[in-house]
Amino acid sequence: MNAFRWTASFLRPYRLRVVGMLTLSVVEVALGALSPWPLKTVIDNVLSHKPLAPWLAALVDRTIGANPVALLVAVVAAGLFLQISMEVVTMIHTQLQVKTGQRILYDLRQRLLDRLLSLGLRHHIVTRTADSVYRLEADAYCINDLAIGGLFPLVTAGLKLGVMFFILVRIDVALALLSLSVLPFLYACLRYYSTRMVDRAEGVKQLESSLVERMYEILSSVRVIKSFAREEHELRSFEAFGDRAREARLRLTWQESAFAVALSATTLLGTALILTVGGMPVLDGTLTVG
Repeated sequence: MNAFRWTASFLRPYRLRVVGMLTLSVVEVALGALSPWPLKTVIDNVLSHKPLAPWLAALVDRTIGANPVALLVAVVAAGLFLQISMEVVTMIHTQLQVKTGQRILYDLRQRLLDRLLSLGLRHHIVTRTADSVYRLEADAYCINDLAIGGLFPLVTAGLKLGVMFFILVRIDVALALLSLSVLPFLYACLRYYSTRMVDRAEGVKQLESSLVERMYEILSSVRVIKSFAREEHELRSFEAFGDRAREARLRLTWQESAFAVALSATTLLGTALILTVGGMPVLDGTLTVG
């Protein structure tokens, strides 16, 4: 069973919530696509006195007339309404995501616990209890990361990319095609860093699991430790385990930060390229500032 089907099996009992989240994602994308419109209208039509689109000009004539101040206030109010609406939709979407994520998280924990209980006694003798507890507590979050932190953001990002690309094609085909020039570099960054971070992340989990095991051993043997005055020895041993886990986690965080910088730098270079190439038609007067 691949990762997608496995994730979908946990989402299937919450079909209505999934439909709700997808609907809210579409609304978010639509509001995000409309949000630059008020600023564009203020710059091009209100301040630069360029003619409005025919349908918008007819609407303005029927409602507020030819008063530029009234038009400015109306456009700013429309922009404010769009921004507040997007914040409200985002808030509802976030709450629905958190609720669904918590439900599928505890569903996975229940499945894992059921699987552990079904294993033979030999497994529980060989495997430390602390490691099983750590897996139930920490590794179960993978389903939340896959579904809520991975699948839905991927769908939303795909919708945003499609809508923005369509709008850019309507404005300038060359700019739209130029905006895709960063995709090979983004893919190369993703391939380069993901292959390295997966193994390192698994190593960090192993070390952190060992640290939890060490805590269980110390607390379960506290009578023996105190009887033989071994407190200082156990503290030094635990500190050594903690140092290794901390250093591994810091190395992983450093690599994740480098990955984020590489992605941001690639995106910023693409944005700079678009601004440079897109600014030339503005200087020629063939494209408006808005």
